[in-house]
Amino acid sequence: MAGIYIHIPFCKQACSYCNFHFSTSLRRKNELVAALLSETDLRKDYLNNESIETIYFGGGTPSLLPSEDHSDLIKKIYSAFKVSPDAEITLETNPDDISEDKLKNWKDIGINRLSIGVQSFFEEDLVWMNRAHNQQQAYKCIEDSLAAGFDNISIDLIYGIPSPNHSIWKNDLEKALALNIQHISSYCLTIEPSTGGNDDAIPLPGLELVPELRTPRGISRKKLPK
Repeated sequence: MAGIYIHIPFCKQACSYCNFHFSTSLRRKNELVAALLSETDLRKDYLNNESIETIYFGGGTPSLLPSEDHSDLIKKIYSAFKVSPDAEITLETNPDDISEDKLKNWKDIGINRLSIGVQSFFEEDLVWMNRAHNQQQAYKCIEDSLAAGFDNISIDLIYGIPSPNHSIWKNDLEKALALNIQHISSYCLTIEPSTGGNDDAIPLPGLELVPELRTPRGISRKKLPK
């Protein structure tokens, strides 16, 4: 099985914990898209006609691009590679980027899976992380995505955020599991020196909480290899 990953290194603002390379300016957006289109042509023989099963737009925040750019990139991939008729096409997005018009456009151009950077359902956590969305948007974006017909949704959650107790992380999991989503990616907060953050997070249970919460919901646990 082959897959193609398209990296879009633009973000609306810097999160307090992020140590990735990104730019909050879209000034060179057109140059990047043109380079990706050119690179796709240059790589057209790389996979020896192997079928593409997954296309993934990651970042950064690829949902900052206009849907026309996503469409151009998808069309170019289809013209350069052999793409499976039921290929999974994922777009990473943040709750504040999601609207009814964007959801419709994404569906129309073939995106069939969303990976949403919720990170937390608690306002205090979102403020601490300097996220661009609020608690209400964290819920509404999922409701709107489901209403728009997206039936393959993943959300990101972060644990280990500074907190007086373990209940917030457990409540985050409970809230996530109560939603009709298909996948949850959980990440432990890591404070990197270059971010200027303070490593004052208390040790929190991570996926150890999942077994006791997942049973009635059919959620299975997967862990990335070290």
